[in-house]
Amino acid sequence: MIVRSVALVLIAVGSVGHALAAAGGLGELVAEGEEWWKSSPDPRDPVACATCHHDRNETSGWAASFPKYRPLPPPEGRVMTLLQANAEAVRRHYGLADPERPALAITAYLVSRGVGVPVSPGIVAGQPAFEGRLRALDESVGRGERLFARRCRSCHAPGTVAGAALLFPSTDGQVDSLEAFLGRHRPERLPLGWDGQPTADIIAFLMSRLAGQPVGGSPEYSP
Repeated sequence: MIVRSVALVLIAVGSVGHALAAAGGLGELVAEGEEWWKSSPDPRDPVACATCHHDRNETSGWAASFPKYRPLPPPEGRVMTLLQANAEAVRRHYGLADPERPALAITAYLVSRGVGVPVSPGIVAGQPAFEGRLRALDESVGRGERLFARRCRSCHAPGTVAGAALLFPSTDGQVDSLEAFLGRHRPERLPLGWDGQPTADIIAFLMSRLAGQPVGGSPEYSP
């Protein structure tokens, strides 16, 4: 399958390369993500994502399962989007101060591996679901619904915006994401930040309305 556009939200714009030129499109971005996935940028520490997560069946459902609670050491554990979780992992394991570009690419790669998997926030098929984590996700959805009502509902119906989320990222001149859009939207208001909890909450609310729809369901995917 040739990816013309990765049709899931949850990836953002960055600026750091990894032995590759800046991606000019989603196909290039997926290839860059595979490179990040398989190789560490630190020759002194060759451990990469694929070192531990080498089973395709394990990772094919990851994109569909976000946003979800990431059980990190206190107080870092929280609900995150896939982009945010990848950025945290890149920062921690690869030691990069600016994780956006690698996280962007890795997210595109994971989405490409999960095409057709039904969206199921908080749940990965075949893996245990923990009540506490699902409760945290429900609380995030509730916060996101209230935040959406304050910041967005005067102009945007949640059903319309949720459907549009599956069109992200955009490749019109640059790769863009829902996180990045929310971070800069309504500049007269306090910015949310692409990697903040409020952004994850709004996206959790929107994605909760898309449960059951396939990852990569956009017609911009082509065989």
